Amino acid sequence: MRRLGVALAAALIAMPALLAAGSPEAFAAGSQIWVEVGSETPGPGCYVATSVEVHEGGPVAGAEIALAFHVDSDVYSVNRGFTDDNGIAFLGFDLGDAPAGRAGSLDVNVNGAYIGSVPLAITDGGGCDDNPEVFELGGGNVSGGGGGTANLEPVNSVWVPALWQQRGLSCEYASLAIAMAAYGTQVTEWDFDPYFGQSSNPHVGFRGNIYGEWGGTDDYGIYAEPLAAVMPEFGYWADVFYANGDTSQLTRYIDNGTPVLVWIGLKGDTGYYETGADGSSYWIAAGQHTLVIYGYDADGVYASDPAIGAKRFYGWGDFIWMWNVFDGMSLAIGPN
Repeated sequence: MRRLGVALAAALIAMPALLAAGSPEAFAAGSQIWVEVGSETPGPGCYVATSVEVHEGGPVAGAEIALAFHVDSDVYSVNRGFTDDNGIAFLGFDLGDAPAGRAGSLDVNVNGAYIGSVPLAITDGGGCDDNPEVFELGGGNVSGGGGGTANLEPVNSVWVPALWQQRGLSCEYASLAIAMAAYGTQVTEWDFDPYFGQSSNPHVGFRGNIYGEWGGTDDYGIYAEPLAAVMPEFGYWADVFYANGDTSQLTRYIDNGTPVLVWIGLKGDTGYYETGADGSSYWIAAGQHTLVIYGYDADGVYASDPAIGAKRFYGWGDFIWMWNVFDGMSLAIGPN
């Protein structure tokens, strides 16, 4: 994984030094913030699921949460999102090639204010979700800052809902349901099951067990082409495209009111080519995930993510890096 040099990452790392007192205690008491990480001792390459809960006399909805994971001055992952009606933002961070045996830190900002850091020990062979821990961070008044639910609906956007995927590897089917809901079509992920057979090649059918555990390549998922092939059965057209780092087609579809499914690599470029029994060659990568891009602005893209049942934000640099793992694989759909 490349080390991030984006402005947000630099701002998060620098934030403690910019505070008057240089620590969370600089804020008056008033808020309670809990950070839960999937592992306190993760290993290199892990994507660690993380939640941040904000209360201030009750849950704070619409608070902007920004995370940055770093080892000393090297930043490996940044993420941003907003708390839901329960005051919780479901995010995560990627260790990438952070070195084992070192101490890492997850910096937490709420509405632009540095709240504190969570210490992590990067452990050789450590699991991504086998040593969960909850940290309570101090803070002050966080309800009046920037951010808010409205920020998840940028000017360049299409309305889509946030839906949970119902099975471990059904993100592609749930993403179809999210995109079709933008046009008023109500379907569930289960409606797509009869249309797809099994295949080791995800360009042909579903690879592995849809009830399997996410993150590997045996139980895996399905790519854009077979999904596109069944869209006429639901009265929809479909366009599969591979952006290869060019965002123009994605943004053009959003501008025209069309949501776009995208395939991203949450664990970075772990991919390899495999050859099927028929001699075909196809690319697979651990950490594959599918979600729906519904908006964008100068800073990045806005997605409805079925893995967390919520909307989230990715900066352009992070998004393109993950998208390029699959050559920018995308699927735009709309009613005929």
